[in-house]
Amino acid sequence: MKRIAPISVAVAATATAAAICPPAARAQSQIVHDAEFVRMEKEFGAQWGADGSAVREKLAALEDKFGTKPNIVFILADDIGYTELGCYGGGKIRGAPTPNLDKMARRGMRFLSFYSEVECSPSRAAVMTGRHPIRNGLYNITLPGEVGSGLHREEVTIAEVLSAAGYYTGFFGKWHMGGEDDHHPTNQGFDEAEWSEGNPPWWVGNRDAKATDDVGGFTQRGMIHSPGPENFPYETGGVMRARKGREPEMVYRYSMEKYNTYDSEVADHVIDFIGRRSKTDRPFFVSFWGKGNHFWGAHPDFRDTPAGTNCAAQMVEHDHNVGRVLKTLKDLGIAENTLVVWCADNGPMYTVHPHGGYSLLPGAKGETREGGVRVPAVAWWPGMIEPGQEPLDLVQITDWFTTFASLAGAGGHIPGDRVTDGIDQSGLLLLGEGKGRRDFVFHWNRDTLEAVRKDQIKINLKPRNPDFHFYEVYNIYHDPAERFPNEIQNGLWAGPGMTKLIQEHMLLMKKFPNRKVEGYYRDFDRSFDPEPSPVYKTKKQVDW
Repeated sequence: MKRIAPISVAVAATATAAAICPPAARAQSQIVHDAEFVRMEKEFGAQWGADGSAVREKLAALEDKFGTKPNIVFILADDIGYTELGCYGGGKIRGAPTPNLDKMARRGMRFLSFYSEVECSPSRAAVMTGRHPIRNGLYNITLPGEVGSGLHREEVTIAEVLSAAGYYTGFFGKWHMGGEDDHHPTNQGFDEAEWSEGNPPWWVGNRDAKATDDVGGFTQRGMIHSPGPENFPYETGGVMRARKGREPEMVYRYSMEKYNTYDSEVADHVIDFIGRRSKTDRPFFVSFWGKGNHFWGAHPDFRDTPAGTNCAAQMVEHDHNVGRVLKTLKDLGIAENTLVVWCADNGPMYTVHPHGGYSLLPGAKGETREGGVRVPAVAWWPGMIEPGQEPLDLVQITDWFTTFASLAGAGGHIPGDRVTDGIDQSGLLLLGEGKGRRDFVFHWNRDTLEAVRKDQIKINLKPRNPDFHFYEVYNIYHDPAERFPNEIQNGLWAGPGMTKLIQEHMLLMKKFPNRKVEGYYRDFDRSFDPEPSPVYKTKKQVDW
């Protein structure tokens, strides 16, 4: 296991905040947080301290009942828009009912203001490290053939933090944070894992790919009208399996046939893991990261959706598998001692509409407009999370890192030699709406800060209208679709404060430099597109 740096007070302002906060809030303040959180901690430290005491009382009572810290199941879905689930206004309306996720929301907490990063790999790295991708270096998506990029070995993951506190950890599904040895889940803190490096490029560009491959009842050629996918220049590999400290083995090579059924296979592994670990006296942490909803592929058993699209089939399949996992926890009698968190990694991908996700909010995967980063999220914990809650409190995907560590009593293993963007939201989960500790979000798009939200005001630093004198400023309560920027009413009032907030955010990056990860593409494994240019002659010719 890599070294986890001890917690230290690294920012003078943080030390000052710790001095004025009561002891209950002090442990959390030792983590190096962004300057805006430090300011909030000064203002709300006394209340946060009382909230922290109430949270610890609930957790202590639970531990007395079960004899262990709580288990944690983290389910990360792919490319699902804010209004995709039934409980968010989609589901049956989209021709893809989601009864299990809807029930999970009714019996738990449905977050109305949850934010991801803009793309797959960045969101995964953010939740694993509790740090924005600009800090941990993985702010680009990784692609087949790329080396040198991925989750850096010096980053400390939530799996490592929880392992240090006695948890047994497992990972199953789409990893997408690099394919070299250092990047493997079992070299990033997980005790066991079975994973796919990415999707769908690794599966589509497999060694034996054909234009006629079944991609959910369609063919490759019929769906995307592209020259490929034959003769992809890199060997993309396959699904890998390993335990910590051992060399990975390849379970099978990638193929579209396997891709179509992969999500249900991953769910089988998660259910098996939960069954095995429930018989031990150690708490467990397991990640179930599905492949859907991408436009390629659909399980044959779920292709009868009214929408008739790959996305709809994958949504229904994923919902079914989430239901299977939740039922397993109930059947084993450990649901009350298990937190389950479900969320999407970013907004929908419209590349091959309608075979992708959807959102009524403008913007998509790769954008910092609301549709690209405001996504559905649900938490379920019978007896601990009051059912039927719909908090408006802001939550960002990095928060799961710090929240999981806090609930597990593992906060002392979070390193103090770097900035941690994630904020402990255990009070929100266990005490309810209004107990969140965040009212700001920085929206980075790769290496560019494109937008910032503070409470209900959002400033877009990449305006669509070049005629605006300043920047586009929105009141997200008045205008969640970001249609009516108001630089006078909102901008003149919020501009100076937003500017100061951004300045402090950037200054902290000078004190704690961002990690640099340089990716490059290795030499081709085979010739790229070796076929000669076709010579075409029409069947009917006129000789004149």
